[in-house]
Amino acid sequence: MTGRLAGIGRRLDFAAVAEDIIEAVVEVTDFQVGTLTVREGNRCRRVATAGLGDGRVGMTTPFEYWSVLLREEWRRGAHTYLIPPEAPARWADDPDIPPSDDPNAWTAEHGLIVLLLDYADEIIGFLGVDVPRSGLLPDDATIERLEAFAREAQAAFVNARLYAIAQRQAETTAQLLDVAKTMAATTDLDQVVPQIMQAMENRYGTHEVAVGRLHGTVLELRRMAGGRLETSEVELAGVVLELADELNASGMVMVNNVAERPALSEWLAPESRALLAVGAHDDVRTVMLIVASETEAAFDAEDAQFLQGLLDITVVAMRNADLYEEVRAAAERDPLTGVRNRRMLPTIVGDMLAAVSPDAPLSLVVVDIDNFKQLNDTHGHDVGDRALQHVAARLQAGVRETDAVFRVGGEEFVVAVAGTDAAEAVVAMERIRETVQTTRLDLPVVTVSAGVATTDDPSVDVDTLFAMADTALYRAKRMGKDAVAVADHHSGGLSSTRS
Repeated sequence: MTGRLAGIGRRLDFAAVAEDIIEAVVEVTDFQVGTLTVREGNRCRRVATAGLGDGRVGMTTPFEYWSVLLREEWRRGAHTYLIPPEAPARWADDPDIPPSDDPNAWTAEHGLIVLLLDYADEIIGFLGVDVPRSGLLPDDATIERLEAFAREAQAAFVNARLYAIAQRQAETTAQLLDVAKTMAATTDLDQVVPQIMQAMENRYGTHEVAVGRLHGTVLELRRMAGGRLETSEVELAGVVLELADELNASGMVMVNNVAERPALSEWLAPESRALLAVGAHDDVRTVMLIVASETEAAFDAEDAQFLQGLLDITVVAMRNADLYEEVRAAAERDPLTGVRNRRMLPTIVGDMLAAVSPDAPLSLVVVDIDNFKQLNDTHGHDVGDRALQHVAARLQAGVRETDAVFRVGGEEFVVAVAGTDAAEAVVAMERIRETVQTTRLDLPVVTVSAGVATTDDPSVDVDTLFAMADTALYRAKRMGKDAVAVADHHSGGLSSTRS
């Protein structure tokens, strides 16, 4: 036995050491079946077996399933427990042992476990044996022999376990570093989130991971589905509200038996048995990472620590994305009205022009507030600013998401209306023109004039189309304002409408 253990002790590969230990157990003891289970916080994971066809290596169970077996009346040695048939846990690996009338016979309901301890006498695992070749309950000599083996084996086991922990920590650090590198290389959150989710899946082997962000009373969840990032929204109520409150209070929620919280079971996928979530909150956001597992007691403190590291990266990534969005919006948007500024006109309208065809023309409308200087001089710049905001809001409300609104000058706006001919554009602008002068009671009467130019020719450039619409606008002004004029780029003629 000593020589067998000496070879084991020189190895640091955890999986190989575990397998060697359990194979040596069945070689040098009376037992034909052996299992080695390691403790990982509040769960235990089977890492090696011998003498079993289906060893169920990787199976996890809560630590409490083992701790209830450690009754003083069942102790048979310093760290050995003979588990009788009346034990509360059903855990035997070989249920086919034939019954016997011998009171000393080993039955399918018996078990024998030996504690594996670290240098501080903390339980780090269990060595379990079953199916004695003698068919009898172990005598004192067998218990002594098994404990002697366990004492020698656990030193090698502890060293290998420490080495495995160091390897896992190194892998964790490398994973976090990879995600951090991705984050540093992009401000696009949707490029960072998939890598965060991949790191979560690699670590936990779970069936469901999500990145959540709270916006007021709505939780925005990002998940991977079919290799694509999908976003959904959940109202902040019921169990979702409870989860958010717990994360705000403690930063972490670990539920290793989802069945104990029925409301949580209803929110998660039906196969979920355990949940781990971490969250962070500051003045502007609550961010959370959520992992669900099909395995009960799937998570421990190390898992939570890893997820917290990912959360820190996620929070920074979201802040960077927000800052980038703010800077981008400042560069692209008019600060007073919120619509796009003149700088964006060539790019956006240029892209729209490239897609035009006889079946999908583009109408460009230049809109100007009538008598704006007089409005400013008479009522003050504050009223003028509110008039600009009012007109911008009416323009935005009067077009579709596929269209675009720009402020290109002091009181001048441009509207690009995709897939719309001149007649349709006039109808839309007439509707907007009417709402401008009828929907603000806290302003003097505000009117606008507009010029419409339409093309189905992708070779027409932005400047040409804008000049045509601008010429039509001046025609509307000369007609007495509060009017819409249309440019005819084929003949150079103009037509107009007026209230």
